[in-house]
Amino acid sequence: TCLRKRVARRLSSARARRSRARASPLACAPRRARLVAPRAVVDVDDACAPPTSSAPPAARTTRRLWGCASAMAMASYSSTSTSRDAHAAFDTPRVTHRAFLDVGACDTIVRADKALGDGAVCSEPMMFGRIELELYGDAAPATVRNFIELCRDGGESTLRGTTFHKIQAGEYVVAGKSGSSKLAMVTPLASEKWRNTDVLSSRAFDYARHFRPGTLSLALESAQADGDYGVPTQFLITTGPAPVPRLDGSNIVFGRVTRGLDVVSRVASTPTFQPSDTARAYNALANFVGDSRASKARAAWSKPTRALVITATGVESVANTDADAGKASP
Repeated sequence: TCLRKRVARRLSSARARRSRARASPLACAPRRARLVAPRAVVDVDDACAPPTSSAPPAARTTRRLWGCASAMAMASYSSTSTSRDAHAAFDTPRVTHRAFLDVGACDTIVRADKALGDGAVCSEPMMFGRIELELYGDAAPATVRNFIELCRDGGESTLRGTTFHKIQAGEYVVAGKSGSSKLAMVTPLASEKWRNTDVLSSRAFDYARHFRPGTLSLALESAQADGDYGVPTQFLITTGPAPVPRLDGSNIVFGRVTRGLDVVSRVASTPTFQPSDTARAYNALANFVGDSRASKARAAWSKPTRALVITATGVESVANTDADAGKASP
């Protein structure tokens, strides 16, 4: 009974409040609209214009100086942040060299049983075509210098006769693994003059991103996973269609593909070794208990089933090319 009386009193109080609100003369007045003004663009000229108010001269001058300083600071910050974002999104480093890689495929993989003689890689591969590259010598000078050395003819270390040894479907392909040339690997750059100082520079890692297909990058993560601890020679080319942001900050972008993305796509479409369900289950168990061999076993899953051979390489300086073109032009 007490509860029913209490509820009835509350209901009657609520009805009385609603009746008073309807009887109030302000009940029919329109509500004040809460407008959120858009973020205005700061006009420095308007902020710094002479004041026209009736305030004392000293107050008007002080108010104008403060408004002018605030407007200039906001405009400076806005233009700085905009230019920084535009540089990060659209700016391309200066091209200093051009290079090319001719790529073909053999029906079989590299044969270790023929490594001590000829025939480890087939002599007449089926040609895929040519990949043409532009190199950013200003953004990553040491990396470009070493890559140029690998693309020159007659050097002890060369990419000619080596293979693309790793394919990550939908992301990138990797070549340039260090090792024995008889196993279609790159002879390591052992001299001190080839020491890559770009790996110690944060600017080299942040200058460009793996945003577009055909991005050429020094594959430091892949080299570490493969146990290449000398001068890094492995490089990767992104295949698209999407960006690969997980590569940013741990690999150095030093160029891009300008022609031959179809060749890169053919390389990326080559089948890789696929483990059985039982092998995957054992690998997951080994990885769970912390067995280091699990990651090495997974690395073999990205190995192509055919030998994707770099049959020829070449490089030219952009400065020399432009000079020759100027002489030839009338």
